[in-house]
Amino acid sequence: MTTLVLLRKELAEHRRTHKLLIVSVLLLVFGMASPMVLAYLPQLMEMAGEDIVVQIPEFTARDAVKSYLDSLGQVGLLAAILISMGAIALERERGTAALVLCKPVGTGSFVAAKLLGLGAVLVVAMTAGALGNYGYTAVLLGPPDVMAFAAANLLASFYLLEVMSITMFFSSWIRNQVGAGVASLGVVLAGGLLSLVPALDPYLPSSIMGWAYGVNAGTGSSRWGALAVTFAVIVASAVAAWRLLHRQEL
Repeated sequence: MTTLVLLRKELAEHRRTHKLLIVSVLLLVFGMASPMVLAYLPQLMEMAGEDIVVQIPEFTARDAVKSYLDSLGQVGLLAAILISMGAIALERERGTAALVLCKPVGTGSFVAAKLLGLGAVLVVAMTAGALGNYGYTAVLLGPPDVMAFAAANLLASFYLLEVMSITMFFSSWIRNQVGAGVASLGVVLAGGLLSLVPALDPYLPSSIMGWAYGVNAGTGSSRWGALAVTFAVIVASAVAAWRLLHRQEL
């Protein structure tokens, strides 16, 4: 019951600070822009090229979805870090975390509500972006395969949730929210470097995006090991944040 009360507080905070609206509009815009750019690129090139002849391949629905997945792996990732880096650090800076936890509220419920609130923002924003991408792609380039489209977006959401959970952990450890964001970005970049090691790549959370690309393209292999590690990282990050807050002075 305590977790639900705190979750309602988190959702109200996300609405009040416009985080939910901003991230949803951001992904919606990129979702709609991807098929629009590909559909009208030949005309734009003709207008800009004058006497220059440029051979542009005919784009398909899969190309539009891939472009949107690229946006999720870049802009979506940065958005996930930005809205998560102050999840706990900002409340500690303001002193509101101490006020909440001095009541009969456990740190476990506090952390769980934070992660669930961030997950809710991600679900709403991803849904908005996916609907925009699917709708515009269907009109301009033909409808994508529904099951492949849904699976690719679901995999991407797991990856972004993992990034959010890591950022939330650093937010519980580092009192400065910018420091938490930088630390989280450093971990993401380190994961990208580790993916260059063939033996590690199939088990790294970053390879889930590669799985999403493969699902969309109708090629590639499943990365169940990476998915298992991703869920383990989400749980471990939440538990570590709980333990840190339980031991530290707010």
